[in-house]
Amino acid sequence: MTQTLRTCPLGMEIEICAIDLAEHYRFRLKELGFREHERITVIQKTNFGGRVVSHGFDRIAVDGSTATHILVRPS
Repeated sequence: MTQTLRTCPLGMEIEICAIDLAEHYRFRLKELGFREHERITVIQKTNFGGRVVSHGFDRIAVDGSTATHILVRPS
């Protein structure tokens, strides 16, 4: 069952399935650790649908618009 990062509840560990954005945006997200099959955890919701995720020791904020283009599933 896939969903978007924007719809994930807090505390859920998820696996990234796909990123449906233009190549230059995907490239930057990959630099930050957002790759297919990577596991991340949603740790905070922000205004306007954004999410803060935990990836290892890193914390990364993603705006709501971008979060709607990151497809994930529970891991």
